Amino acid sequence: MSLDQYILRHFTSFLDRYYRTAFGISCLVLIFVYSKKHGYMLFHTLVELFSIVIAFAVFIVAWNSRKMQDNKYLHVVGIAYLFIGALDLLHTLSFHGMNMLPVPGYPANQFWVATRGMEAMIFLGGFLMIGRKRKINTELLFLLYFVVSVLITASILVWQVFPVCFIPGKGQTLFKVVGEYLIILLLLVSLILLHKKRANFEQRTYQLLAGSIIFAILSESCFATYTSNFGPLNEWGHYGKLVSFFLIYKANVQMAFEKPMASIFRELKASETEYKTLAESLPDIIMRFDEELNCIYTNQDISKLPQFADFDALALSKRIRSELEQALRERKNIAGELEVGMQHSRYYYSFQIIPERFDKAAESRLLVIFRDITISRKEKLRLSSLLDTLPQQVWTATADGKIDYVNGVVIRDFALDPDAPFGPGWQSYIHPEDLKESTEAWKYSLSSGSEYHVQFRLKMADGRYLWHLGRAVPIIENGKVALWIGSNTNIDLQKKGQEQRDEFISVASHELKTPLTSIKAFNQLLARAGDLEKAKSYLQKVDVATAKLERLINDLLDVSKINAGKLQFNKSVFSLNELLQECCDNLQLSVNSHQIILNENEGVNIYADRFRMEQVITNLLSNAVKYSPNANLVQVSFKVEQEGVIISVADQGIGIDSGELEKLFDRYYRSDNAAERFGGLGLGLFISSEIIKAHQGTFWIESELGVGTTVYIRIPFGETLLVKNAVADQLTYHDEYLSIHCNDEKGWLEVNWTGYQNFESVQNGGLQMLDVLRSSGLKQVLNDNREVLGNWSEASDWAGKVWFPMMIEAGLKDFAWVFSPSIFAQLAAQKSVDVSDGKANVRFFHSIEEAKCWLESN
Repeated sequence: MSLDQYILRHFTSFLDRYYRTAFGISCLVLIFVYSKKHGYMLFHTLVELFSIVIAFAVFIVAWNSRKMQDNKYLHVVGIAYLFIGALDLLHTLSFHGMNMLPVPGYPANQFWVATRGMEAMIFLGGFLMIGRKRKINTELLFLLYFVVSVLITASILVWQVFPVCFIPGKGQTLFKVVGEYLIILLLLVSLILLHKKRANFEQRTYQLLAGSIIFAILSESCFATYTSNFGPLNEWGHYGKLVSFFLIYKANVQMAFEKPMASIFRELKASETEYKTLAESLPDIIMRFDEELNCIYTNQDISKLPQFADFDALALSKRIRSELEQALRERKNIAGELEVGMQHSRYYYSFQIIPERFDKAAESRLLVIFRDITISRKEKLRLSSLLDTLPQQVWTATADGKIDYVNGVVIRDFALDPDAPFGPGWQSYIHPEDLKESTEAWKYSLSSGSEYHVQFRLKMADGRYLWHLGRAVPIIENGKVALWIGSNTNIDLQKKGQEQRDEFISVASHELKTPLTSIKAFNQLLARAGDLEKAKSYLQKVDVATAKLERLINDLLDVSKINAGKLQFNKSVFSLNELLQECCDNLQLSVNSHQIILNENEGVNIYADRFRMEQVITNLLSNAVKYSPNANLVQVSFKVEQEGVIISVADQGIGIDSGELEKLFDRYYRSDNAAERFGGLGLGLFISSEIIKAHQGTFWIESELGVGTTVYIRIPFGETLLVKNAVADQLTYHDEYLSIHCNDEKGWLEVNWTGYQNFESVQNGGLQMLDVLRSSGLKQVLNDNREVLGNWSEASDWAGKVWFPMMIEAGLKDFAWVFSPSIFAQLAAQKSVDVSDGKANVRFFHSIEEAKCWLESN
């Protein structure tokens, strides 16, 4: 029960008692006044005023109970009494002798018959509303009564067109008498209808209404037969009217409040006992809080539940206090989840906070329901963990196609917000060229309930588009699609591998056909040649074509062995100078367009497979000649640095775009600016890179379009790197490859890497950085790679997946990485960040000053 209903109930109870007393007092006063000579005007005024007050009270009760009043008759009749009382007030003020309204004639008699006629018609018309299913439009009804009242008033006081009802010396006019009898007839019909429809009323209400109509009939009978406005019949008629009004008031109060409230309170009392018993038998935890967030009820003793070890109602309420405050402040339902229990015995509860009252003027209460969802939550966690271990992107969608779950692979691949994974829509991640086909296929599957199957390119977090195979199957329940379970499998390597294989087959066919055609042609010429010199020339050309065919076949065999892991190496110690000179001389014999120069250095012996190293050097020299058609010089150099030998082959050819450098060592790959101009299978550098890796070596390329290319390979003398001249304490470290010190003034760790790096040097340096970072407590690192040479890509996976997480755990916040001038070193740095979990705040710079400014700004 709301506050306004509570006040209204007690207010009407007060009015009821007041009017009972007022009625008795008024009767005594009227009797006293009547005994006085010339006291009728005072009598008339008092009776009418009491009637008017009662009429207004009837309206107040009817109006305030309109939302809970289910008796449409009392609703229609009660609201009319505002206007009936208003017209009676005009009747009182215009009574002859009052001199309040200066209108000629006897307007009081006119107001009387008009008001009583309106009242009788409303008594009768109200029965038309009984049984009506549609809700009564109270505002429209109010407006109708207002218009009728205004028209009655205007016809009497303004237009003065209302028929005359009383003539001095003659008494009532025929219109007045006939009107009174018509009113009596309408009241009699209303009384008959009331009796027929008495089942629609409470017994007490029926009796009060019937009494009200009967007294109204008696009153009108007096007014239909009197001859003087001051006679006894007029007096008794007013008594009847007063009683009739009072009984109408009692009927409204009886029907609208007393009976319903008594019933409501009885039902509330029974319901309270019933619901308390029900609440205490429920497995859910139910709690109520007052507006101070004090727990005032709980259906269970929380401290006795095993999952709430060392918990009570107060401790539990503290866990959700912010949500309680939000629900109280915003006055809306709040839902959430709660984890409780010990470390090895976790329980999960969902909770819903429901404000019990939204009236700002009333005292607030909060109802909280806790439901145990441990089983479903753990099953969901197990399923989610299982799905996160899959390499595929897994998702589910509702029957209408809205995605409602994605696994961790999707989150990582697209760098999505786990709480709102597809805010912009999954279509935004599909390549524009694939969007139409995939969308149409999805719409068809949704409409037909058939399996979804499509190949499309998806945009990854780094901006790359990778090919995926998308599949989804519908889950059918009761003959309808309940949900969709789908997956996206990364097929980019297979897709591109298929494209490369197709291209390779085409190129290989052409490359193999060319020497075979040459051999066949020269054999035919040789057969017809009579000149010995010509025959020798043809034989030489056949030998060249045969050698080319042999190289192609050997390359194919080597790739096959590499794929099977069966490429064999026979290592021995040999002179690198002799090998390089031999390779240069051999190629120079078959090449007239270029001069191949070996820049001699001190004698170096290396431990390697001489045949395989010759294969690598020959391939690099052949490429240098092939891809420098407008130049005439190829230079070969070597030098010893950092426990290894570095061999370089430089040309002045077409050059290579920086974006393609790393791909050159991939299987079947050929540069876009060379693929159509130069022959080859695209296997030479791939085979060479595998041979270099097998010798624990590294490779890199420096190139500029239109200027030339230099290919470097580094072969270490030993299997592992030996760190020399290492000097370390808790806050500094130094060796020939790395120096670390703490810049206390700037508040960051300064790290400078030097020379050629490989897996061992990167791992050693990274662990030294980790130790110093932990000891210093610093949060920022200035990582200077400007003096790094070559390529350390074999360590990039370790740096990203192992080292970065360890650095973050040690307190790393900001990491400024200054690039090496070596493109391959830059690529290795970027790769190490790409494969990390992305939690480190890493920025790359080409300028040391820009890196320092960035660290200072953070």
